[in-house]
Amino acid sequence: MQSRWTSFGYVLVFILLIACTGYYFVGFAGILFSVCFIGGLIFWLLTTFKNPVNPYKFILPYLVTIIFFIIHAYEEYAIHVETTLSKMSGLEVSQNNFLIIAAFTAPIVWLLGAALVLKRFAFGYFLCSTFLFGMMIAELSHFISPLMETGPYYSPGMYTAILPVASSWYTFYIIRKEIKVMQQDPSINN
Repeated sequence: MQSRWTSFGYVLVFILLIACTGYYFVGFAGILFSVCFIGGLIFWLLTTFKNPVNPYKFILPYLVTIIFFIIHAYEEYAIHVETTLSKMSGLEVSQNNFLIIAAFTAPIVWLLGAALVLKRFAFGYFLCSTFLFGMMIAELSHFISPLMETGPYYSPGMYTAILPVASSWYTFYIIRKEIKVMQQDPSINN
């Protein structure tokens, strides 16, 4: 129990550092990235914080979701999502800053989560929860953003957003299923 709460403290410090560092280096795009960590914290606390399931039960769909995210980030890059982000936020988001966050930093962090969860580190479960939150919830904004502007238009990343959204929900389903199994029979050590 002590190590979980120690990890919780580290996670809070990490989120604060990510928000400050992200804002300093890339501005608004860095703040967007850190908001997912808050959602990930909530997901983590509600799922694998108390019930760290066997990572081998969900690691394959988790990694496939990362692949889908990279495909999705490429579509966003190719169709200039930074223009849409700038319009929606009212703050300048450059393509360079988008690439730093979505195409380079994010996949490294999500893969680090996979590596750490395979070693059963609590911080790895937190990173996995953050990624799943981002894909399950935040990516849905691609289907809402066209409604926020006047007239119908294509939002960059709208076609490929369904890939990480569907895959992350499937991964989350597996995690929830494993948690239920653990709760029904606490003697099971996944």
